[in-house]
Amino acid sequence: MARSTRFFICALLLVALALRLGYLWEHRASPFFDAPVVDAQTFLNQALASGPFWGGDEPYWQSPLYVYLLTFVCWLLPASYFVGIRLVHVGFGVLSCLLVHALARHAFGEQVGRIAGIMAALCGSLLYFEGELLAVPVEVFLNLLLLYSLLIAWRSNHGRYWVLTGLIAGLAALTRPNILLFIAAFCAWVLWHRRTSAYRSLFSFIVPIALIILPVTYRNWTIESDLVFISSNAGVNFYIGNNADYERTVSLRPGMQWETMIAEAENSGHKTAAAQSTFFLGKALNYITTQPLDYLALLGKKIFHFWSGPEIKRNQDIYYARQHSQILSLLLWDWYVSIPFGLIGPLSLLGLGLSMRGKWTPPIALLRLYALAYTASVILFFPVARYRMPVVPVLIAFAAFATFQFYLGVRRRAYIRTTVLALPLGGLLVLCNLAEAAPTEEDAQLYFDLGEVHLRKQDYALSARYSRRALELDPEYNYARHNLAVAYFHQEHHEESEREALQTLAENPRRTDTRVLLGRIYLATNKPQQAAAHLRHVLERNPESGMAHYYYGRLLYRQGHYAEAATHLQQALSWQPQDFWLHYELGRALQQAGQAEAALSQYHQALSLARRPEALNAIGALHLLAGRTQAARMHFLQALDLAPDNPEVHVNLALIELENGNHAAAIDRLRQVLARGPFPHAQRLLDEAYRRLESP
Repeated sequence: MARSTRFFICALLLVALALRLGYLWEHRASPFFDAPVVDAQTFLNQALASGPFWGGDEPYWQSPLYVYLLTFVCWLLPASYFVGIRLVHVGFGVLSCLLVHALARHAFGEQVGRIAGIMAALCGSLLYFEGELLAVPVEVFLNLLLLYSLLIAWRSNHGRYWVLTGLIAGLAALTRPNILLFIAAFCAWVLWHRRTSAYRSLFSFIVPIALIILPVTYRNWTIESDLVFISSNAGVNFYIGNNADYERTVSLRPGMQWETMIAEAENSGHKTAAAQSTFFLGKALNYITTQPLDYLALLGKKIFHFWSGPEIKRNQDIYYARQHSQILSLLLWDWYVSIPFGLIGPLSLLGLGLSMRGKWTPPIALLRLYALAYTASVILFFPVARYRMPVVPVLIAFAAFATFQFYLGVRRRAYIRTTVLALPLGGLLVLCNLAEAAPTEEDAQLYFDLGEVHLRKQDYALSARYSRRALELDPEYNYARHNLAVAYFHQEHHEESEREALQTLAENPRRTDTRVLLGRIYLATNKPQQAAAHLRHVLERNPESGMAHYYYGRLLYRQGHYAEAATHLQQALSWQPQDFWLHYELGRALQQAGQAEAALSQYHQALSLARRPEALNAIGALHLLAGRTQAARMHFLQALDLAPDNPEVHVNLALIELENGNHAAAIDRLRQVLARGPFPHAQRLLDEAYRRLESP
């Protein structure tokens, strides 16, 4: 490798790294940085969930490899995984830029490789996805690594390289199965070009792929007998992108309409994940075969959308991230020409065409095969920015090739040739930039997501504001209305909260979380009968609802049904096993039900989760009732270290002093409590202290 090439690689690495670290620094200001939504939230929740290594009790819904990567980072950096995950993404992003340079250099030469590396480093959409908790950076890196490894294996034709390449391909398939279409096309390509020696090479390539994928398939099979090779969402995703109502299904957001669509398979009698996937696949194929002309028109629309410049959102509005980053504002926009894909797309199409005119070489043919196969795999489903990203780096290589051809034409003063190239490029630029991204300020889902995030962060006023805006844009946005009701509840606007919750329930009677919310509202407004009715309704429909058990248990405790309250609170532990207050309130119910030892155990579990004065005081009170005065005093004093003005703890200490005959000390402590405010228990004990002091 030439010295200038090594210098360029170092410079490219530094530029790519600096841009990505700079964007990461700016991205911290985004409300979504530490509060992911939709798929990113699902991935993170799965990574943080405790349980067996192989996951839950259902076949994988999404490809599992990325979740395992998140799990490892969360285990390694439990206090800073939001930064840690993105730093891993930055590493993948920088390596991807180097791989783009290497692939383009092998295919088109050093100059094109440098142009491609710079374009990859400056590609705003790559930066954006490297800042999200999504699998895109891993997909991009593994696919590029696979292509580079395929080049080495093709040139050397050694078995060990084919085996290594197969392992990489298997990992790529477990990240996003779209790569399997390219793998199949590549195998056919090898058979065509190397008829005599292809079988041994392909055997060494395919067997490792199977060895990587089959454990996942086996895991799915042990859970459900119907076969799910990697994930069970293929059928519904294929249906979303291939039906007569494409515009509606492709824009469905998480909520009532999505749940209704997903429930259609189960309501039709399909109980297993594989059967439900097959159900949606069958619906899509029925549309394709019965309405072929309509399908061809839809296919044309999807091809146009794939090559259009704007970044079509799947879960989140990509352009919103520009509001929190100057770097992204420079590298990603949609204004006349969409940057970056509004340039990359037309240039890559021109580069693909130009690459067919020269001498056939394996690197160019391999990149071309990947670009066509992966593009087809996206269009077969539905083209959105997130799914388009794994092909963008290879398209960058072809865009760099086209750019270099323009440079050569100008340098050599071949103006006719340059004009001939400029005409189709101009047409492609116009065509690929006809579409416009939807305005951010009119995106109801964005405002819902902002409301959801601020709800989690307990900024209830801001959550209510964003939720109201979402409802202004879409008055039927049921999830936004529920969040508005929750925000009102936490602001103690109970009348408004009840109104919004009742309307939410009228729109979607199946919502158990809204019924639980109504139960909480009626608990807060002292309407126990209405609260009980809603909470019992939830438990009848879903006996496993931990949230309903929790609030119903609290209601029963308030009504004096302590043993029954303890039963429901015990069942609620499956919902929040690490919740301090749940263990604490279960302890209170058990204590009132006469189960002192069980109550003490729950208080100690609560204390192990959070060192709070309430638990220490409760433990001390139980020791005091059992006559263990020294243990009681120790816990009360520890509680005072955390909350020096806690009146209950002071009253309990005064009780010990009174029982020990220290009347003056007890009176002084109780006076201090009452000086801070009225406390009936302290007043009664003070009266008793004076009575004892005056007794002979």
